[in-house]
Amino acid sequence: AHAKAVLDSVKINLEAGIELVDKQETALAKIGGKLSEIALILNQTKNPKSTDEYRGKLQSNFKESRDGIRNLAKETFDQTALFSNGPSKPITIAVPTLNSWEGVSIDRADLGQPGLQTVDKGKVFGSAPGFFLDSGSIRKAFQEWRSLCINNRLQWGLLVDRLHGISRSFNKLKKHKNWRVPHFSTKPQLGPLRRPNRNN
Repeated sequence: AHAKAVLDSVKINLEAGIELVDKQETALAKIGGKLSEIALILNQTKNPKSTDEYRGKLQSNFKESRDGIRNLAKETFDQTALFSNGPSKPITIAVPTLNSWEGVSIDRADLGQPGLQTVDKGKVFGSAPGFFLDSGSIRKAFQEWRSLCINNRLQWGLLVDRLHGISRSFNKLKKHKNWRVPHFSTKPQLGPLRRPNRNN
C-alpha cells in the first residue's frame, strides 16, 4: 500500500509536469507567430514605397504584436510561471528509479535573452525610445525562440519516459512482483536526488 501511494503521488506530479510543458509549448508557438508578424511588419517598413503615414500604422501594429508577446510571457499553469526573464531555478520532480531517487527538472523558458529583449525594446518607425530593429535582430530572436522550443520537446520526452517507468512499476505491483520504494541518498555532496538532467 505504501509503495502504491508513492507511485500514485509521483504519477500525479509527472502528469502535471507534462501538462505544464504542453502549455509552455502552446505559448511558445504563439510567441513564434508574433515574431513572424513582427518580421513581416519590419519588411513592410523597409519598403521604399512605404509612406511615413503607413509606417506609423506599422509601428502601431508592431506594438500590438510586441504586447502580445509580453502578455504570453505572463502565462502560468496552476499558478506556476511558464517563463522567466533571466536565469531561474527549475521545477524539480522527484522520481524513483531501481535503487535511488532522481530529480527531473523542468525549466521555465528564459525570455530574457539578448535577441528577444532587443525585439521587446525595439521599434520599426518613429521617434519614440527604443532600438530600430533590423533583420539581424529578428533572426537572433528566432534562433533563441527555436532553441527554447527544442528544449521544451526534450523536457517533454524525458517526463514521458519517466511516466512510462512509473507505469511499469505499477504493473509489477499488479502482478504481485516485488517493488520497493528506494532510499534517498545520504551523501551530503550529492544531495537526496540524482540529477540526470545535468548529463543531458
